[in-house]
Amino acid sequence: MGKKGQVTLFILIAVIIVSVILVFFLWIRPEYFLEKSRGLKFEGCVRDALEESIDDLGMNAGFVNPTFTYPYNGEDFTYLCYTEEYYQTCVVQVPFLKNTFEAQAKGALKEKIDSCYSSSIEDLRAQGYEVSSGTVDYEILLEPGVAKVQIEAPTTVGSQKFTRFNVELNSHIYDMLMISTSILQYEAQLGDSDVTSMMVLYPDYIIDKIKRSDGTTVYILEDKVFGTKFQFASKSLVWPVGYSL
Repeated sequence: MGKKGQVTLFILIAVIIVSVILVFFLWIRPEYFLEKSRGLKFEGCVRDALEESIDDLGMNAGFVNPTFTYPYNGEDFTYLCYTEEYYQTCVVQVPFLKNTFEAQAKGALKEKIDSCYSSSIEDLRAQGYEVSSGTVDYEILLEPGVAKVQIEAPTTVGSQKFTRFNVELNSHIYDMLMISTSILQYEAQLGDSDVTSMMVLYPDYIIDKIKRSDGTTVYILEDKVFGTKFQFASKSLVWPVGYSL
């Protein structure tokens, strides 16, 4: 009975040791690696780049290099709705504002995301990890309250394999694009918009509307929570000098 008890005890100890090893390699070690990834700031690097890109694009109505602009107060405001004719409402220049913003953001972020990924790989190798990197591909998605970067980057670190990285940034840029789209619809249909009523409906945003003498209207939307701005110009239902409604 004593020998059987010892054998049972040894088996129990062996099971415990194996369990501890499995827990370490299947749970603790990957979690540790994820923490190290955060330390390397790959996701953080991409998040910072996304935030900077959204701020820059917002100042240019969603374009990296806008060309059709109106100068005002030392800045160039991109025309999103325009007409050269008197008595006519404007034609929307960018029918799908959200899609355009996502596409412009994707192009603007390519070099930065590649740099973030390369730096993370180099840091891992410097720490002694055996790393195999892959081709980076990604998509930008704007949703209510959040901006996302979904990254495909097949990567092997030691025995661990990673394929997808998801980065999220709290942002109201989606909502601002929807509000701007509504303003543009009013401009295209009626030649003007009621931003006072809009601010009642959307109390988290300041909407400045500045009428200019040539018929151009400058719009500046500002998010009260994050401070993000989205600004653009419209020229609609212009009357000749000396005439008015």
